[in-house]
Amino acid sequence: MAISEIAIQSLAVLAVLTAAYLFLIRPQLKRITEHDLLFSSLNLGDRVVTGGGLIGKIVKLEGTNIVELELSKSVRVQAIRSSIESKFRE
Repeated sequence: MAISEIAIQSLAVLAVLTAAYLFLIRPQLKRITEHDLLFSSLNLGDRVVTGGGLIGKIVKLEGTNIVELELSKSVRVQAIRSSIESKFRE
């Protein structure tokens, strides 16, 4: 009887770990991969949305971490590349 109880407990732990992987870890890894693909596809002229909700056009890529965004004709700001959430689609 002790062996079956151990087997049931082991299956329960395995089920919890599997559920954690499927519902927590795997979706997060997918988001990270998609975000990395976004970073690698950024080009001059792309319209993007930052984490703060700013919409701008990429006018300069400085190194690997900084982009310069043009918010309007006379307003340019620098942003950390990782703060870009997505490309802007109207």
